[in-house]
Amino acid sequence: MCGRYGRYSAADVFAKIIDAEVSGRLDDDVRYNRPPGTFQAIALQNPDNGALTLGPAWWGFIPNWAKDTKLSPINARSETAHTNKLFAKAFAHQRCLVPADYWIEWQKQGDAKQPYAIRPKGGHPFFFAGIWSKAARLPEDHPAAGQVTFAILTGQPNDDIDHIHNRQPQALTAEGARHWLDPDLDAAQAHEVLESERHASYQAWPIEKKVGNPSNDGPEIIEPISP
Repeated sequence: MCGRYGRYSAADVFAKIIDAEVSGRLDDDVRYNRPPGTFQAIALQNPDNGALTLGPAWWGFIPNWAKDTKLSPINARSETAHTNKLFAKAFAHQRCLVPADYWIEWQKQGDAKQPYAIRPKGGHPFFFAGIWSKAARLPEDHPAAGQVTFAILTGQPNDDIDHIHNRQPQALTAEGARHWLDPDLDAAQAHEVLESERHASYQAWPIEKKVGNPSNDGPEIIEPISP
């Protein structure tokens, strides 16, 4: 599961990792608490000209035939995405990358939940594996109408963070990120990238519960607290 993440590194940093161009439409704002239902940066290969671009997309996958947002999942299970009717086409032909510096996950503690900030060890900027679709048939008054939308792929958690949650976003290495966007990958090869080219170890620390409100958005929300 990934329902909140942060990115404070500049778009140019991520673009350099995968040799992409930054779209002039991208609002490269610093946000420590990025919620679904908003425009965020993703990288994808333009199907028309093959250009690799980092630009804005709506977080919430809306298939191109949908006339409303009843179907707008923010995550997709990577194990079954290639056979799921909603995601299969995107998994095969419309893969993307979501730049991030960490994500937020909530650990159940009895009746309460404790949020954690999680990132690959080393603290370097990285990418989530994602899939995208263009919301071609939404009403014109919806902010995502005619825009690219996306979902973050999730998988089984790594051993060092499985005590926090039973799912994690597919956080790819730099090499894995570049491979993920290869248009020639078949489903088996794409799954291999997710299994063998995601980060192997992570660091996590507890943070204040105020992160649950996306209006709380500053570096203080990811400061560690006593467990």
